Formats: sequence, structure tokens, C-alpha cells
Amino acid sequence: MKILLADSNEVRREALTAQLIKLGAAFSITPLAGEASLMAEVERLRPDVVLVDMARPDRDMLDSLPALNGAPPVVMFLDNDDPGFMQQAISAGVSSYHGQDVAPDAAKLVMQLAVAFFQRNQEVAAKLQEVEGQAAQRRTIDAAKRVLMKEERMGEPAAHRFLQRRAMDQQKRLADVAADYLAAQTCKGQKP
Repeated sequence: MKILLADSNEVRREALTAQLIKLGAAFSITPLAGEASLMAEVERLRPDVVLVDMARPDRDMLDSLPALNGAPPVVMFLDNDDPGFMQQAISAGVSSYHGQDVAPDAAKLVMQLAVAFFQRNQEVAAKLQEVEGQAAQRRTIDAAKRVLMKEERMGEPAAHRFLQRRAMDQQKRLADVAADYLAAQTCKGQKP
């Protein structure tokens, strides 16, 4: 597992790195360079996990998380308990939020769980986007059928068959043919 370790405190960063290395050779740990931006390093290194370890909440670090756009998962360890900051962190895209009292051997499990939950959330988000796309296509097809029914005095089955025939003739998807039809009607000055 490739880990990008983001912590401005060098002593704490080195201690955590040593602890993680003891847990297993499966970890490849790269500290975030002092002046490097989190976004640039994530893009350059493509880590499996970003591990944020800090003594106090860092608003600048939190502000940079949404720019990661959901990849990779971010695990955050903090020394203090701040429920307000926790909510902000989760809203910003932190996958897993923990107090510093997590035992070093549990850190491995925490990161593995964060990756698993992150991947599952990505799958759910992709499925949601697919379903929303299908719903939008359905609305376009229904709108085209309504125009056909009103302007051409067709029944719903006839309007649907009309769009289907056009889709087959043009070798296009039904939703694309419906969108083209609506655009043509709009150009003619008719409201869909």
C-alpha cells in the first residue's frame, strides 16, 4: 500500500513512519515534502492512501482536500477531539477520522478499512451517476414523445415507435435521437 504521509511536524512524521514500517513491508511511505502542495504530490505519486497526522486541526490542509476530487482516500489522525472539525473534515472528503490514541497495529487495519469504504463509496457514486444519467435520458425521450403527441397528433406508442425507427435508421441511441428531435423543434420555434 502506497501511503502519502502529510504532517508538518517532522518528529511526529518520522515516528509514525517508523511505526508503520514495523507493521509490515507492504507499506511504501512517502512524506509530503515541506513546500509541496498536497494536490501536486497526490497527482505525482498516486498513493493508495493519504494519511494526515497532526497535533491540531490544520484548516489549510482541510481546505485542500476537496481538490483531490475523491481520490485517493484520506485517513486523518488528530491529537484532540473537535466534533466541529470532524464534521468539516468528513464534508471535505476525509474517509476515516481518528484520535491519536489508535494503537500502531490498529493503524494498518484503519487504513485498509478506509480504502475498502472509499472504494465502495466510489462504486455507489458511479452507480448513482449512471442511474441519474438514465433518468435524464428517460426525461428527454418522454419530452420528445410529448411534442410528437401534441404536434403530430400521435398516441404515445406511435410516438415511441417513431423515435425508435429514427434511432435505428440513424444508428443512434434513442435518447440522442430524442434530444436531436427536441433541438430541431426548438429551432423551428416550437417549445418542447
